[in-house]
Amino acid sequence: MKAVKRILFAHSADNSLGPIFKATFRREVDSDPILSTAGVEIESAGLEGNEGELLQQSVSVTLKSIGIQGFEHRSKNIRLHQDLISWADIILVPSLLEEDLLCLNFREAWSKSLPIECYCGQYYAKMRFEPGYAPQSEDECQAAADIFKGLFPYIINKLKDSFCDVLIASGVPISGGIAAGEAFTVKQATDMEKFREGSILIIDRPGVLLYHELDETTAGNIIKKFGGKTTASMINEFMAKLEGKPVEEAASVDEMKSDGFAAFTALLAKAKGIVCSRGRHMGESCATSMKIPCISSCVGATERISTGQTIVIDGGRGEVYDASLLHNLR
Repeated sequence: MKAVKRILFAHSADNSLGPIFKATFRREVDSDPILSTAGVEIESAGLEGNEGELLQQSVSVTLKSIGIQGFEHRSKNIRLHQDLISWADIILVPSLLEEDLLCLNFREAWSKSLPIECYCGQYYAKMRFEPGYAPQSEDECQAAADIFKGLFPYIINKLKDSFCDVLIASGVPISGGIAAGEAFTVKQATDMEKFREGSILIIDRPGVLLYHELDETTAGNIIKKFGGKTTASMINEFMAKLEGKPVEEAASVDEMKSDGFAAFTALLAKAKGIVCSRGRHMGESCATSMKIPCISSCVGATERISTGQTIVIDGGRGEVYDASLLHNLR
C-alpha cells in the first residue's frame, strides 16, 4: 500500500477556503508525532482565480483567533501547475462539481481526487460545502474552520491507515494519546530497576512480574529511585485528607520492600507511555488514571521492540511505529 503523505486541497479560488484548510491542518500535523515524523505535507490551490493573491484579511483574523499566527499564503492557480497534480497522493475538493472540473482538466486526478464529504466514509451534510463556496466574512471563515475541525479525525485516520507497512506492533487501545521516545523493554522483573525516566515502557504480563518475580529488595530500590509511595501510604494519605488529618510520614523500608504494585506505579509515573503484550492487568487502569497512552494485548511487543529503539505509539489506535521507518516512509 502506498503511504499517503502529500495532500492537495483544490477548490474554486485560493485566497480563503484553501488557506483555512492548509493552516488548520498543518497545525494538526505538527501536533501529531506520527504525522510529523512521517513528513506529511499540505498544499492548496485554486481551480480558477488569480495567481499570487494574498491571504484574505478575514481569513487572517480567523486564524489568529484560533491561535495560528503569522501564516503566509499566496494563491496558486492549479490550471498552471500540472506538477501539483503529480506531487499529490490525494486531492481533496469541497464538492462533486469541483471534482468534475478538476478531472476534466487532469486525467491524472481521476484516481486521486475525492470530495471531502465522501472522505468520511459516508455522506455527511455537516461536512459539505456548496460548489464554488468561498467564505468572505469572519463568521463564514470561522464556520469553514469548524467544518474542517470535524473532518480532520477522518483524514488523519485515513493517513495512518496507509502507514500500515511501517507498523511494528498493534494491540488494543486502552488510554488515548500519542507518545514518541525511546523504548525500554522489560522481560524480567530485575529489568525494571534499570528503567530510564522518559522512556516508553514495553512489558509482558505485569502481574506475573510484580507478584511472582519481583523480589522485595528490587521493589524497594525502584520505589526509592523513582520517588513512589507504597500502597499502604497512598491509602493512609487518602484517608487522612478525607478526615482532615495530617498526612503521615513516608513508609518504612520494610513496607517498601514488599510492595510490588507501588514499585510499578512509581516506574509508570516516569514513563511517557506503556505497551503490554497481555491484557487484563493493573497497568491498564494505572495508565488511564495517569492519562498516559496505553496499548494492551500487543502480542509479541517485547520481542519486536528493543530497549533504546525510537518508537511512536498511538494509544487511540493501539499502534506502535518504528520512528526510523516512519521517517523514511514512501
